[in-house]
Amino acid sequence: MLVNSLKTVCGRNINNNIRHYCSQYTSSISVGRLYSGDHPKRNPTSPSPDFSGVIPIKELKTTYSCSSGPGGQNVNKVATKVDIRFHVESASWLSEEVKSKLLEKCGSELTKDGWLVVKSDRTRSQTLNQADALEKLRATIRSATAPSKPKISAEEAEKIRKGKLKASRERLHFKRIRSSVKSERQGPSD
Repeated sequence: MLVNSLKTVCGRNINNNIRHYCSQYTSSISVGRLYSGDHPKRNPTSPSPDFSGVIPIKELKTTYSCSSGPGGQNVNKVATKVDIRFHVESASWLSEEVKSKLLEKCGSELTKDGWLVVKSDRTRSQTLNQADALEKLRATIRSATAPSKPKISAEEAEKIRKGKLKASRERLHFKRIRSSVKSERQGPSD
């Protein structure tokens, strides 16, 4: 009744409009909205100038499988676990320097054939797991390209150790003073 009255008021076919809008609808958690890999812009917050943070999804191999753990029928019916893999040596979107650092620092995480595999089954949503896996991959590449910490000399290590000892002595000294102040407040015990 309501639909018919709306058809007459609007003067057009509502069913076609609903189909039109539903076919163009994308969820707020769709991969296109969470991660737009189509526009390779340099990320200004990226710590490494070699890796911009943009990962082309078309060059990744993505597989979905059933997730493990509790979840009832959702676990048995829906393939929400995401495995993202790419071959490090043939990745055209990474510079040679980044590839060599990845092979050096993440060698134990690579397969025998040189594929880096990132898995995610954190949520019950396939799309959110895919976004999480992409973020894990981004973090792995950034950690591999991050400069290593400078080594501390023996003199500096000794200074640090002495400073920690002095700080703990001062803390215990102030703790004793505070304890005596509180015990003087209580008055004599019978």
